[in-house]
Amino acid sequence: MIGIIGKVLLSLSFLTGVASLFVYFQSARNDDEKMLKIGNWLFGLKGLFLTAASSLLIYLLFTHQFQYYYVFNYTSLDLQAKYLFSAFYGGQEGSFMIWIIFSWLFGFGLMKWVREPFKAPVLFFMALTQVFLLSMILGWNIWDIKIGSSPFRTLAEEMPNAPFIQSNPNFVPADGSGLNDLLKSPWMMIHPPILFTGFALMTIPYCFAMAALWKQKYNEWVGPALPWTLSANVI
Repeated sequence: MIGIIGKVLLSLSFLTGVASLFVYFQSARNDDEKMLKIGNWLFGLKGLFLTAASSLLIYLLFTHQFQYYYVFNYTSLDLQAKYLFSAFYGGQEGSFMIWIIFSWLFGFGLMKWVREPFKAPVLFFMALTQVFLLSMILGWNIWDIKIGSSPFRTLAEEMPNAPFIQSNPNFVPADGSGLNDLLKSPWMMIHPPILFTGFALMTIPYCFAMAALWKQKYNEWVGPALPWTLSANVI
């Protein structure tokens, strides 16, 4: 049940992200302040859905629910609590989630400090990057097309042809595979979050550059983007 809720939350995050993308586009094209505010609300809602989904995944990790592939693949019963938490970003799906959350938080800074004519276009490209990253963790199956891999997929969904799944679809392992030994270090606990903070910050100069191309403001974007660029390089 928790896995289903998690998948729904990820889907809602993706859909509100797509909606914010459309609204920001309209705001940037028409210089519509009202649409910009609606886009900001949708942008915030998208992050809340993802934060809730992330909290559910952390709960699954800490409660050793090994029927979920992500929990089985990155944790074990003997893992300390601090490494259980770092297992959240120990895999690709969790890494995407923490990356999107950091970008989302920086998005609020963009809402406050970026001025026209760049605000709506910059937020449009920020939303675009987040929609792209969210598509990587959706886990949608549309006809024969698979869109992303959900961190809430079960062992049965991941390995449907495994003999133990075919004989018992509700099979739950007694223990997990455990975290990669390279990640069992206090330094590795802080390294990925810092790294993804830098990734999130480095997205912002890209958003400014693309917004400048869109609005044909080829020189004015450098000054507003510089503090974000310097911060990203420091991180």
